[in-house]
Amino acid sequence: MAPFPKLTPDMLTEEQRALWDHVAGGPRKSMIESADDPLPGPYNAWLQIPSFGQIGARMGERLRFESVLDGKLRELAILATGAHWKAEYEFWAHARVARAAGLPEAIIEAVRTGAPPPYETTEQRMVHEAACAILRTGRLPDDLAEAITTALGRPALVELVALVGFYSLVSFTLNAFDVTLPEGTAPVWTD
Repeated sequence: MAPFPKLTPDMLTEEQRALWDHVAGGPRKSMIESADDPLPGPYNAWLQIPSFGQIGARMGERLRFESVLDGKLRELAILATGAHWKAEYEFWAHARVARAAGLPEAIIEAVRTGAPPPYETTEQRMVHEAACAILRTGRLPDDLAEAITTALGRPALVELVALVGFYSLVSFTLNAFDVTLPEGTAPVWTD
């Protein structure tokens, strides 16, 4: 499907404008200010149903900015999700966030290509394996769930599952509505 026309603030209803202001004025503000699109990522599509977009924006904020997982683990799970769905925009955006969090380029590239990542920690291995298992089967192996709970705690395990689910939704939105990469950015998958 072709992308929706890019909405601008002067085109919005009151409810759409509330979502726009929430996203543009919240913790994503610096990302939005540096983007080619007026409201990048899934938000242009989510403006079509702003009550849902508000829920999605709040959930994304909670998972990204109030995470019980450290930045490297959180972004590793998000990258695994984006790579699984070959969501170009998702992977591009979160590779930048992952780099800023300190996730090594070798791990990011391995996740992109499907190669075994050169993990720095056992926790990275567990989080990545868990995300991949959930994406492949919709289930989490008991031994892996137990290991993550022991290492990181039950809230981290629940959050990991929520991250994979939420960023699958984001990936679906980006892919279904053909959200384009910023101008001059090459896709990382060719199929």
